[in-house]
Amino acid sequence: MTVTFALHPAASKYIIAKAVTQMPEVKNAFANGKIIIGAGTTNLQIAELLLGTTFEPKEEYIAGLISAQVPCITDPAVRKNWCIEKGKLINVDWLEFLDSFGPDDVFIKGANAVDPQGNVGILLANPFGGTIGRSIGIIKSRGIKFICPVGLEKLIPSCIEAEKNMGIYKTPIRIGMQIGFMTVTNATVMTEIESLNLLFGVDAVHVASGGVAGMEGAVLLAAECNSESQAEELLSLVKSANKISPLKVVKRKCSQCDNPCFYNKK
Repeated sequence: MTVTFALHPAASKYIIAKAVTQMPEVKNAFANGKIIIGAGTTNLQIAELLLGTTFEPKEEYIAGLISAQVPCITDPAVRKNWCIEKGKLINVDWLEFLDSFGPDDVFIKGANAVDPQGNVGILLANPFGGTIGRSIGIIKSRGIKFICPVGLEKLIPSCIEAEKNMGIYKTPIRIGMQIGFMTVTNATVMTEIESLNLLFGVDAVHVASGGVAGMEGAVLLAAECNSESQAEELLSLVKSANKISPLKVVKRKCSQCDNPCFYNKK
């Protein structure tokens, strides 16, 4: 039995976050080991679901964003990652915490792009590479589990080709921040497809994208269900997830920018 349904971006983020918290490696690291969750919109929901709490203001837990017509950032002075040890949120320097990680610990970082080959792309507003630039060497060299939640609204043809065209110092004229791009390979990618498979055991296919009137950025999926009850359980989650309102986050003020873009050119 094939069922079809659309998910707007906020709904997708919730379903992906819900699935990530149910991954065996995440449950094990949460109970017995260590987890770092990088700042981000989907990651915010992962942290809230794992820890059973809410975090406010949201801007403190989100780094880069595309909002108010531009790619930009939140206030870097208050930005935070989550460091979790044996189920408890701890207040430590995240890089020092990462230095204590072993192969059963988990690093969770969202992405700005994903391609059909399973590569993910992360935008870089910091000339030193930001969170991913400072952590990727440790993650790769030690074989730390790297989980990347990312919605199919961010599907692009090739992260490797995108990376070739990007660079902070390549774009003196632009709208929004100067940004670079890093392709990351061999992450455990969690899109809506992997998430629905984990939560319901269904195989889903991405068949279309886009929408209007609140469904901008939506993805249309077709999922193969084994029974009517399985289909109804899946669609009940879809209905409730689609009632979630888009996250409202305030970007950094243009007056605080030390490298103004074309957006404010008179």
